[in-house]
Amino acid sequence: MTITVIGGTGAMGLIFGSRLAKQGYSVVLFDVNKESVSAVNSRGAKITNHMGEMETITNLRATGDPYEVGDSELVFLFTKCYWTDGALALAEPFIGKNSTVVSLQNGWGNYDQIREYIDPQRILVGVNYISGTTLAPGHAKQAGQPSAVLGKVGATANDFSREVAALLTHSGIHTEVSDKILDQIFAKLALNAATLAPSALLHLEAHQLLEQDMTVQLMDSILEEVVAVAKTQGVILDYAETRNRIHDVLRNAVGAKSSMLQDVEAKRQTEIDVINGAIVRMGALAGIPTLINEQMVSLIKAKEKTYLITI
Repeated sequence: MTITVIGGTGAMGLIFGSRLAKQGYSVVLFDVNKESVSAVNSRGAKITNHMGEMETITNLRATGDPYEVGDSELVFLFTKCYWTDGALALAEPFIGKNSTVVSLQNGWGNYDQIREYIDPQRILVGVNYISGTTLAPGHAKQAGQPSAVLGKVGATANDFSREVAALLTHSGIHTEVSDKILDQIFAKLALNAATLAPSALLHLEAHQLLEQDMTVQLMDSILEEVVAVAKTQGVILDYAETRNRIHDVLRNAVGAKSSMLQDVEAKRQTEIDVINGAIVRMGALAGIPTLINEQMVSLIKAKEKTYLITI
């Protein structure tokens, strides 16, 4: 199977692409980051595990030229949400009529963007529970036990969904198929809403969020609003169960920096609009107060203004 990973030299792209390449799949990492593309092609993709052990994978290639990729049976999308439109437009030369696009991106609303370019019958969406940190161009650190869930929006799983899940599981990323994938995406949204902004504002690694009562209370308050908003979308999240899962993820991600913290440290735009911002928008439409999530959005936006240049 020919596989292309869009955003392939970012932390998630490197982790997924390298694991797939190790199992013998033909993998191309597509990315516009020239420095990272050059690093992968000259030195291989480097992955450091939670034990500090580094592995180099060389049987894959990277490119920023969409015409060098070739038709891809499977396309994984790992860009930031605000790059989805541009990435899919750029990827048109290698997304053929038989290609399936898989989005395991953060946030709420990626599917609606993707279906503007791709037939919904050829889209799989889902979530991944992997903590990845970029250490250097072409080099990522993975923390925790990797897992994922995927499925088709508004439809039961088909044979190809199960085939994709099987190849990821075979590559060491335990992957399940869900007939209610939007519920799974909302559950991941709860995790991200509760943890990403606090980690970015306080510059804390994942496990450090559990070390202080005040940060735990903050995450609890965010989660309470998320659970209330979820009900308005027909998604029932058990508060205690969701809280326990969040704490398990944080405990298993020792030393990992959240994607939003990495964005802030690199002075990049964050995905706050599709995470806590999505909760605020849904809450406003349903008449559900989301004061803590609103504060998270305001504080992250304020931090962004200290380094983002408005033209």
